[in-house]
Amino acid sequence: MNYKDFKILDIKKFIFTQQFKRFPYLNDFGKNPYTYLKARYYMYCSVMLVYFLIKSRITPNMVTIAYGLCGVIGGALLSVPNIYCNIAGIVVFFNKGILDWSDGHLARIKYKTTLKGHILDVYGAYLNPIGFNIGL
Repeated sequence: MNYKDFKILDIKKFIFTQQFKRFPYLNDFGKNPYTYLKARYYMYCSVMLVYFLIKSRITPNMVTIAYGLCGVIGGALLSVPNIYCNIAGIVVFFNKGILDWSDGHLARIKYKTTLKGHILDVYGAYLNPIGFNIGL
């Protein structure tokens, strides 16, 4: 099946199956209510994002770079002594996980998994807490 023909329910099934296989504790609200709710938020948002990106020319590595830049942008917003900029920075830091959850699934669906993408993902994961700490 051509990946451009995927329906939104196909993408949802793909993402949810992979996440629950890798992280079975995401399905247990009783033990991890915060993780359960946050994972659901990220998964549903990543389903929507992957659905729109799958038909575009945006590559998974571009999504990963945007994820890394969220750390820089969020840190800059947190460092500004303005309440509205601070709130925007917090929103950026909370929602950056959607990009992180989407890039790998987009790469697997488009058959574009690469070592370079994995390395960019690791750098993004290091860049985000650095941006957060500097911003604070």
